[in-house]
Amino acid sequence: MVYKCPPASGTLAGTVTRFLLQCGTKVLPALLLAAIFNTRAFCQRASASLDRDKIVIGEQVTLTLQVTDINPRLSFLANWFNLPDTINHLSIIKKDAVDTIDVGGLATYLQHITITSFDSGRWAIPLQSITVQDKTTGKTGKLTADSMFLQVLPVDVSDLKDYHDIKDIIDVPKETDYTLIIAAAASVIAVVVLLILLLKRKKKPASAPKKPKSLRAPLDEALFKLDELAKEGFVQKDETKLFFIRLDDICREYLAARIHTGVMHFTREELMPVVAIYLTDRQMKDQFRQLVQLIDAAKFAKYAPGVGETTDALHKAALILKYIDSQIQLAKQHAN
Repeated sequence: MVYKCPPASGTLAGTVTRFLLQCGTKVLPALLLAAIFNTRAFCQRASASLDRDKIVIGEQVTLTLQVTDINPRLSFLANWFNLPDTINHLSIIKKDAVDTIDVGGLATYLQHITITSFDSGRWAIPLQSITVQDKTTGKTGKLTADSMFLQVLPVDVSDLKDYHDIKDIIDVPKETDYTLIIAAAASVIAVVVLLILLLKRKKKPASAPKKPKSLRAPLDEALFKLDELAKEGFVQKDETKLFFIRLDDICREYLAARIHTGVMHFTREELMPVVAIYLTDRQMKDQFRQLVQLIDAAKFAKYAPGVGETTDALHKAALILKYIDSQIQLAKQHAN
């Protein structure tokens, strides 16, 4: 099920040839001139597919979501498909991270989602769409994947030899066991007395003061913390590992506030595709990948960076966060 878009016009010759074939040689000059300069469009497609369209109750099926032919120099994805955990008698078991594949300068985004159902019937997976935004004009367009149907079949137990139908519940008369009741009551009283004695002996600890919420914007807060980190002198104290732990926390706190709250617990492999959507510049994306790899190596004591590398890491972190924030602000401005 693929979104059908107009023919691509990646080159001048391709544009002219397509117009001549479709419209004939008697095309008005004005229309031909407009087609010649319309060379920025690419055949961007969104598709969704199931590896099977029929399952038995409780079996799992894989839904594949794919967006192809996105030119990162000209446009970017403003959002991604949003499927809730339960939808129309279907349950999502697992969502893989969104993978990014570079094919001849065009980006392909791919995600696998594992689905199951415990209700028999023919269930629809509703229409999904994402937004593609032009970097220059700010114009947006929708890429849509057609809805699909999954047939969930009941389990056939007709051939099972040991299968027996469910019988009605038989009521069994109950006898009151007073010994058990007395023992339970005595245990409860003993526990209550013990808790009272412990509370009298132990002073109630003073509650920890709540950390005041910052009034700064997420980017300003992150840059402030980076500046404070540089002044704490972890490298001079031979505490490089602690330095990179704090650097990782600062970057993730910013990303959680601006992009996705779950990044605080993402692995490096899960973090990259989420942030890569906003790193449309290839050099900036490479710098982010190198920074994440350096942080992981230092945090897990696989590598001990020197003073120059720690200073460079601070500079890269600030530069990357500023770039991401600018992309987010630009997307909001164009959306409005």
